[in-house]
Amino acid sequence: MSSKTKMKKNLTRLVCLVLAGIMLIGCFAAFTMKEVERHDYSAGLTDKGFFEGVTALDNVILPDYKAFTMPEEYTVATDAEIDARVEEIRSTFAKQEKETDTERVIAKGDSINMDYVGKIDGVEFEGGSTQGAGSDAVIGSGRFIPGFEDQIIGHKAGETFDITVTFPEDYGNEELNGKEAVFTITVNHLYKTVLPEITDAFIAENLKDTYKDVADMRAKIADQIVDADTKNYVWNKLMDETTVTTYPEAIYNYEVAARKANMEASASQYGMTAEDLLAIYGYETMDAYLAETAEDIKYYEKVYLTVQAVCEKEGFEASEENMKEYFSYMFGTEDYSDYTEIYGEPYLKSIVVRDVMLKALIENMEVAPATAE
Repeated sequence: MSSKTKMKKNLTRLVCLVLAGIMLIGCFAAFTMKEVERHDYSAGLTDKGFFEGVTALDNVILPDYKAFTMPEEYTVATDAEIDARVEEIRSTFAKQEKETDTERVIAKGDSINMDYVGKIDGVEFEGGSTQGAGSDAVIGSGRFIPGFEDQIIGHKAGETFDITVTFPEDYGNEELNGKEAVFTITVNHLYKTVLPEITDAFIAENLKDTYKDVADMRAKIADQIVDADTKNYVWNKLMDETTVTTYPEAIYNYEVAARKANMEASASQYGMTAEDLLAIYGYETMDAYLAETAEDIKYYEKVYLTVQAVCEKEGFEASEENMKEYFSYMFGTEDYSDYTEIYGEPYLKSIVVRDVMLKALIENMEVAPATAE
């Protein structure tokens, strides 16, 4: 297994790093301004997106990143990688159609349409029948009581058969709790997933704002893969070889405050308190949650320090051109004013400058040819 393959098997920290702010934006997109205003993500940051009163170079020992070389395999996107991305895009246009093969046997994961009538001691009970209206179901979804879906596996469209199940003791209905029931199942039909063929005509009709044709799609996907792979490589190497000597309290406080705000905003979205949401996640208190994620908090403290230290040393900043380029690449628009209104420009710059840094380091790296091994 190549080092590139090994890297792809993990959820790399870079995705969180480069897209951290974008992920937050996505999470908060449905929140009202009042809810987001509970936290100022730009508080404590300079207009360049760095931490006020912190000289990162005084707190870290950076590696000789100018001596980094880029393994050749990261600079090329293979056909298999491109094909996989095309399939991902293709799957977003999948349609469910009625299966015409009546000999197909139902398996776990299949979508079907069925009717059923449930009886206890030979008597139909309320809510236990589709009344001939048909009901769609995904076998294995767990939507029905235990044992119900499993007994449909192996049957075919057009079959009518009985299954026997037992309602859980705590089902929530006194008339059904713990009772054994017999359901007469009629499988009306199965569904099949139909995927479109990715052609120039398909792209012209469905993806014309993104791609010109198939060749353009594959070329752009290749560029995206190489962009991600090279950044992942540099970022992981930079983080692995950087040593933090001191963790400024201001950075810890910033990260903790952001995590608390994110939890409160998420809870607000569902009409809960942060305490309620934490309880669902299995934490008794906010302090317990922060203690459990202490290692991750420490990692992001290192992220902030490492990025700022390199930028201090090299003079990297996020210019207006960089901002527009980043948002155009991520969202297809150069106008990021809505995000600025919510998060503040310093916060957005703290994200974009990371991308600026990585691009600059990659641009100056020599490519190391692949070895025979």
